[in-house]
Amino acid sequence: MTKLGILGLGKMGSAFALNLLSKGHEVHVYNRSKERLRELVAKGAIAHPSPFELGKSVDVVISSLTDQDVVESIVMGKDGALHAMKMGALWVEMSTIDPDASIRQAEQAKKSRVDRLDAPVIGNPDMAAQGHLALLVGGDERVFEKNRELLNQLGSTVIYLGKPGSGHKMKLILNLHLGTIGLAFSEAFVLSQKLGFEPGVFVDAFNKTVQKNYFSEVKGPLIAKGDYAPRFTVNMLLKDLTLAENQATRRRVALPAGSLVKQLFMTCVNQGQGEMDFSSVALTMQKLNGIEPHSRESQPR
Repeated sequence: MTKLGILGLGKMGSAFALNLLSKGHEVHVYNRSKERLRELVAKGAIAHPSPFELGKSVDVVISSLTDQDVVESIVMGKDGALHAMKMGALWVEMSTIDPDASIRQAEQAKKSRVDRLDAPVIGNPDMAAQGHLALLVGGDERVFEKNRELLNQLGSTVIYLGKPGSGHKMKLILNLHLGTIGLAFSEAFVLSQKLGFEPGVFVDAFNKTVQKNYFSEVKGPLIAKGDYAPRFTVNMLLKDLTLAENQATRRRVALPAGSLVKQLFMTCVNQGQGEMDFSSVALTMQKLNGIEPHSRESQPR
């Protein structure tokens, strides 16, 4: 049993805590909003009044927070966990943040004699609660090998990518692709409606071909039903697309499709869909083309 601390109890952070509690670990938690603490405390987690108090109580700190500014405040700020962590303790940064900030954080952890890995994830809260995520890991290889067993409990697929910041770089790359295939599927979905096909017919046909993918298989049936209950929100993906675009700009990389995808997800936000699932880009495409959700266009002539 390891003493583990979770900083940030959003959907993913709470799921990490549930997974680790189920495996018999002593789990300590901190969250700025106290409502999120109650369920986990009832399941055996130990709540702390500050990140500092959590940091001095555990062997491993896992941060799952909104962005790099919040990470730096909660972990590295005046009352941050890093100032209280023991020499040789481990900080696993599992948020999706700017890779340049990730590298700075790794340098600060090294100065504090704390081991650090960046390990953003691919997957959803249900997968996180079951330990079935894919982890994209960057950091010192020695630290990675030393903590491989713990990482294997957090995710069923653990991919080591190299030096600090590598995990966060790969997460932005993969989410850029995710947004792009989401938009491509949504355009095909709208055209299928304009040509007279029912939503379910298009999705079923698509998923019986070699073109099927994660988005079509998982999100496609939900889109056909008009179900955009949030699992990974438009706001969250737009943040990641913006970070990816920033990285590309710094390195003078042209991303014409990526820039268009970002604009379409910004349109989703402007239409009030920010807290809907990112698959609601299909709803935005319907609106742009004058299609009422679930309506059937006239059959092709």
